Amino acid sequence: MPRLALLGAAFLAVTLVFGEEKKPGEEKKGGVDPAKVVGDWTYVSGWVAGKEAPKDDLKGTVSVTRDTFTVPAGPEKFVMAYKLDTKADPAHIDLDIKSGPSKGKAVGIIALDGDNMKIAYVVDDGSNKRPTKFESTKENNAFYFVLKKAK
Repeated sequence: MPRLALLGAAFLAVTLVFGEEKKPGEEKKGGVDPAKVVGDWTYVSGWVAGKEAPKDDLKGTVSVTRDTFTVPAGPEKFVMAYKLDTKADPAHIDLDIKSGPSKGKAVGIIALDGDNMKIAYVVDDGSNKRPTKFESTKENNAFYFVLKKAK
């Protein structure tokens, strides 16, 4: 296959995997480019149900592939499949815990700002009460983390 055709096929595959192509000068509504979520991330800060997470719980590297988040949890790791809705504002993320200390689903929001990622989510109890703001309060019972892209 000629090199240019192979390059075009690779671009098409990436576009199909990561979503629609944006036009020059046009930002995706939710502000999240799925390709930029992929990589290794370190914790900057975190809150759970309105309380700051203990620093020891914010150690380790969160690794993100195009379809999973792998999150350290002490001696174990959570492996979560995820789906993004980049058309929502802020972008939505749905998480499905495949392995780790517990199983379940979560719904949340996600945003990228340069090398920082913000993610707020709640365990999905069937009510689908997705957070609407990047915050964690006693009332919303949300997890909220800020992560920085590892260099």
